[in-house]
Amino acid sequence: MGEIVIHSNLKDKFVSNPLILLLTISVVSLGLYLTLALRYPLGSSLADPRATWVSMNKGNLNGFAIHLVVYFCLTLLYWATLKLLTIPKLGQNDEKVGQHERRGWIYGLIIISWLAFCMVLMTSAPAGESHDIFDYVFRGRMMVESNANPLIEIPRSYRKDAFIRYVAWQKNVDTYGPLWEMASFGVSTTVHKIAEGLQWDTVGLPSCPNSSDSCHLLIAYITSYRLLAVLLMGVSAALIASIVARSQARLVPAALVAWLWNPLALIATAVGGHNDLLLVLFLLTGLWFMQRQRPFFGLVALILAAHVKLIALIWMPLFVLWILRKWGWRKAISTTIGSLAVGSIISWLLYIPFDGWHSLPRMLHERTLYLANSIWQIIYTYLYKQQGWPKEDALRLTTGFPTWVFIALAILISLWMLDFRPKRWQRVYDPLANEDRRLWTSLAKLSLLYLILGAFWFQHWYVLWVLAPVALIPGSNLTRNVVPWLSFGTLSANLAQGFLLESVPKGEPRTGVYSLTYLIIWGPALIAGLISRLNRRKYRS
Repeated sequence: MGEIVIHSNLKDKFVSNPLILLLTISVVSLGLYLTLALRYPLGSSLADPRATWVSMNKGNLNGFAIHLVVYFCLTLLYWATLKLLTIPKLGQNDEKVGQHERRGWIYGLIIISWLAFCMVLMTSAPAGESHDIFDYVFRGRMMVESNANPLIEIPRSYRKDAFIRYVAWQKNVDTYGPLWEMASFGVSTTVHKIAEGLQWDTVGLPSCPNSSDSCHLLIAYITSYRLLAVLLMGVSAALIASIVARSQARLVPAALVAWLWNPLALIATAVGGHNDLLLVLFLLTGLWFMQRQRPFFGLVALILAAHVKLIALIWMPLFVLWILRKWGWRKAISTTIGSLAVGSIISWLLYIPFDGWHSLPRMLHERTLYLANSIWQIIYTYLYKQQGWPKEDALRLTTGFPTWVFIALAILISLWMLDFRPKRWQRVYDPLANEDRRLWTSLAKLSLLYLILGAFWFQHWYVLWVLAPVALIPGSNLTRNVVPWLSFGTLSANLAQGFLLESVPKGEPRTGVYSLTYLIIWGPALIAGLISRLNRRKYRS
């Protein structure tokens, strides 16, 4: 009973003066991000092109524990902020004097805090988060300085160029679409022009870490790609605010926090600079058009998202079914055919500078050669390494099978979630409820289904695909309880895997490490979901 009273008092104090507690959470979070930045400085990390959190910690278990505690504290603060900002009384009665001004201060604090978090994190090393940003830098320079085509040519063909030792995918063509390659070309061109204007040598330098000038140039490239990601995150936040303001205005601050203050989103953006932010921007643009009864432009936006990463096509059936549900067969057929026709023309035009569509088969084939952080990696390792299956057969099973299973389940579950089912199983909905929430919830659950079952290659920044739609429903159990701890699990698994792999002798199967990694990714979210469900049952009873 005492805990309930304390929690109630805390909520009452927050409702009466939310700025103080929000400011406190912001300052503490900033201190935690600063801890990470100081532990993993960007400049010194470049001395080792293949640096990781493990190598920068020198394999120290205490360093690993401190890092894990920082992630846990950041997640706890983020979770608490979402809980507080979704208190029913908060934001109501806006006609009261000073209420609008107070909400303006809340918006300002959320945005300024986000910018401060990003600025601090941008001084940290990308090493243990991911090496993808080095691939972005190298391929961008390939296009600008060598007039190369990253969808046809591989970095190994330019192995004498600077920064090649930092590249993870040296023997593979790029796995991204033309919209990302164009954005990367723009970033690399901008840095190249600025460097020339400052009279920096950009060609013929010894590669970093053998030249301080070369390292400064590499830092400039890394910072530029991070700035692009931060910009995309900010524009996505504006779309989220616009969508939520139209449906439930009082939850706009919670929606902004759900997106801008999420630790995984911040680290994937300001540290990793991942191009998934461009995909998410087009996805949210599609949802923005859908909310405003413009389904044609919504589908076109989704097609554009697929020209950043082809994975965006997993949401196409759901979009089409949504149009069918809201506007009927005639509108669904005409809109789908029209958008596909226009999208095909746009696609053809976008691929022309990259030698057309025939670059796609090789990219798709090379992507299926690798598995990571999924249940299918565990099965593949067991079949190939321990049971002696031929490699091709093991790969075919663990990449082809989940793809077809996901397609089948995605269609069935989309039909179920959008209420295309027998009448006796259909739900009774409040006619005054926000209809669009069903689309956002279905989109988030479909993304979760893909990450759990359909993805044979999973990385922590893929959680952005779930985080974007759930930010539109900040009052939901999924947003407040499940996604924060899924973010914690994926960040922790990325951190832990490096330490776990060091315990396995070379040549030995790593099935146990992969299994534990998978458990760390999904375990916290599963536990949080079960606890919240039990609490809701107890509250109802």
